Amino acid sequence: MVKITKVECCRLCASTHWRLILPLHPTPVGDYYLPRDQHPEKLESYPLDLYQCAECGHVQLRAIVDPEYLYREYIYTTTSSLGLADHFKNYAKTVRDKLSLPAGSLIVEIGSNDGTMLRAFQELGFRVLGVDPAREIAARATASGIPTLNDFFTQDLAGKILADHGSAALIIANNVIANVPDPSEFVKGVRTLIGHRGVFVFETGYLRYLAEDVVFDNIYHEHIDYHSVTPLARFFKGLGMCLFDVDINESKGSSIRVHVQSAGGPWPVAHSVAEAIGHESAAGYATAEPYQKLSASLEMTKKRLHQLLHDGRAAGKKIAGYGASVGVTTVLYHLEIGGLIDYLIDDNPVRQGLYSPGLALPIRGPEVLLSPEKPEIVLILAWRYAAPIMSKNKSYTDRGGCFLKFLPKIEMIGSSHSPV
Repeated sequence: MVKITKVECCRLCASTHWRLILPLHPTPVGDYYLPRDQHPEKLESYPLDLYQCAECGHVQLRAIVDPEYLYREYIYTTTSSLGLADHFKNYAKTVRDKLSLPAGSLIVEIGSNDGTMLRAFQELGFRVLGVDPAREIAARATASGIPTLNDFFTQDLAGKILADHGSAALIIANNVIANVPDPSEFVKGVRTLIGHRGVFVFETGYLRYLAEDVVFDNIYHEHIDYHSVTPLARFFKGLGMCLFDVDINESKGSSIRVHVQSAGGPWPVAHSVAEAIGHESAAGYATAEPYQKLSASLEMTKKRLHQLLHDGRAAGKKIAGYGASVGVTTVLYHLEIGGLIDYLIDDNPVRQGLYSPGLALPIRGPEVLLSPEKPEIVLILAWRYAAPIMSKNKSYTDRGGCFLKFLPKIEMIGSSHSPV
């Protein structure tokens, strides 16, 4: 039985005043793509409803799945995300230059995964150390030359790293801070390790992708928190730290790169912080309105998509979905389209031959698009990558296939121009 912890108060300000802002269908853990003999269809589903703190405006899940279940056998790797390795190389150079980090300084990455980010820093002449709870991924990273501690980052572990390696000039955490079970404990550990002069830089999904865009597939059980600058600045101040700079970028839909130091540290607070807070206030991030609009938009998309897929089924056409990521699980369940798709297609060989969580849809490679049994319709579930998917598989549409996009709007691309 998997342990589920119910959050009773806001993870950033400890308020107990909540409002439900985006009801979503429960799903299994989204990245549990399994072989058929491990019974992916029997995976239990867990709540995925999104709540907002009425006090500070922070958005979060209230049902937390046991991290041991989520991460110890984790299969996602950085290199499997399109463009992310190049993004991290540029990221490393930008941070080095912005902070004027001396060569030879210690860089620690929390949630270092396969070491892609740390390798970029290592090539720039820094000492590096990773921390990651995924057993096999941490072992492979260490074997490849990126020393990685196979553990969860805590205040105790921070003390051990400090004793063994000294203070960190920089701690990096990418797409991690939204996932940690106890953010206050996590940040206290960071503060221990960076001391008075080090800097903590992290990237995390930005609430803009919900409040202004339609990137709802970034909601899944690993992501407990959905961050914006206003509540984060308040949170860090309460822990004796200072959020002094923020950059907004398009990584993983929409992300913020946040720079934090101990209170009284050497860096002045940049204008970008006040600008972000002002924009969030004007756009109503701390109100329920943007998320209610998103919910209504998704319902309209769902109805139209069902109509198109049912028509395709009625015409005897095979339908495949393109994408087999953690976010695809959210899409399949919330839009209730798993029963309208024959199988999934994914470029990652690690996924091919597995079955999707709960729905047990088989995963095939993209070569099926050129085979005699190719599907007549391919619904692009990995919708943010629709352009490179269609470009890479242009021969599919040249031979009469049809790509169906559903976000940001429903659109059919291909010689048939219709699912029926």
